[in-house]
Amino acid sequence: MKMKHTCTNAVVLGLVSIVGLFNTGCHKGPATMVVDGTIDCDEVNVSSKVPGRIAKLFVDEGTSVKPGDPVVILESNEIDAKVDAASAAYQSSVARVAQAGTAVKFQRAAFTDQLEEAKAQYDARREDVRQAEENLTSAEANYTTQRDSYNRFHGMFAAGVVPRQVEEQYENAYSAAKAQLGAAESKVDQAKAGLKAAAAARQLAQDQSLQVTLREQEQSAIQQQADAAQGQMHEAQALQGETRIVAPVAGYVSEKISNAGEMVAPGFPVVTISRANDFKVKVYVDESKFGYLQIGRQIKVVLPALGNKAVYGKLIRINQAADFATKKATNEQGTFDVRGLQLVIKLDDDPRYRNGMTARVELNAGEK
Repeated sequence: MKMKHTCTNAVVLGLVSIVGLFNTGCHKGPATMVVDGTIDCDEVNVSSKVPGRIAKLFVDEGTSVKPGDPVVILESNEIDAKVDAASAAYQSSVARVAQAGTAVKFQRAAFTDQLEEAKAQYDARREDVRQAEENLTSAEANYTTQRDSYNRFHGMFAAGVVPRQVEEQYENAYSAAKAQLGAAESKVDQAKAGLKAAAAARQLAQDQSLQVTLREQEQSAIQQQADAAQGQMHEAQALQGETRIVAPVAGYVSEKISNAGEMVAPGFPVVTISRANDFKVKVYVDESKFGYLQIGRQIKVVLPALGNKAVYGKLIRINQAADFATKKATNEQGTFDVRGLQLVIKLDDDPRYRNGMTARVELNAGEK
């Protein structure tokens, strides 16, 4: 009984064309089959991250590009306004930081001078107290001596031992020592009052110097606000930078989707770039004839668009072709299902290759 093979993939049947190079006569080698396929390469859709109107389009279909080449410039008044507002806010915050820094600097210098002066005054008043107390001690000793001398000579005068003139001399010395003691005590009181005032002034200067710390904290808060404003400005500038769209990969523009003057939404492709490398040929074949093929095999490919140029590529992948037919697990109708295989053949890079170019793959049917 003759076995009939029915391919389950309509695409396979449409792509496979047998050009009938079956050998007859005395030559008994395997028949050569030519399978039509297409050159394929990766494509990248170039889209925008921000909405805007296309102000300028630098490329057209077929334009070769390199990574970083300008593709589109978008116009977005909203983003420009955000950049202006963020820049103004940042400049204002920078000015506030500078003002706060100047205020802290001068306040620190002023309070430092006041504190040093208050400390110097306190040390001087303390020295005044020390000297006044030394003078008081000396005056007390002199007072005691003059008092005792006066009392002794006063008794001797009363006893008629010494004349009135001698007694008056010691009386005058005693009175002078008593006056000196009073003056020394007054000096000590004054010096202590001055020391107390100097201590209060020193404490006030110390308290005022703490205000510098508060001003520094305020300056730090203003600096944090400036940093936040700078971040917002950079974010707005980054969005503005996204209005200039560049080519992410090397290749050529295979499709121009949008035109100058049109509005584009985020994620909407503007152009499609086909990579200028990593070209592959994809064909679909009958597994019953080409199941022998192995990964890595060199396969001949003819390119009609290049004057039937023959090149060799490497078989890099064998996949089961997409299948939408109804399965027949048995041969109730005298036939079995035959699966299709997708062959992927990698070609060496050539700048003349284009995505979708016809490629005819030569295979030996039935080879073992």
